[in-house]
Amino acid sequence: MDAQQLKALQTPLKDRYRDEPSAAQITLSATGVLGDEGVTCRVETGKALVEAGLHPATGGDGVQACSGDMLLEALVACAGVTLRAVATAIGVEVR
Repeated sequence: MDAQQLKALQTPLKDRYRDEPSAAQITLSATGVLGDEGVTCRVETGKALVEAGLHPATGGDGVQACSGDMLLEALVACAGVTLRAVATAIGVEVR
């Protein structure tokens, strides 16, 4: 995606949010279901089902995803997408 494509995608949204600020509010949600065995919780991401469990440093066996790692991964993904979007919008090449 180049800067023009991004601008074409975002301009109608920005115009709408400027005219109707409440339209910019969204509610994100996540659902977890406690696992039947062990200390686990199944989380549906919208794209996949992830089972989170204890980190090995706290007694887990390392088979399940660690919720702390998932949190850090979400932050990295958010920062990376934001960086790429801003760089694209202003025409800066990220190397």
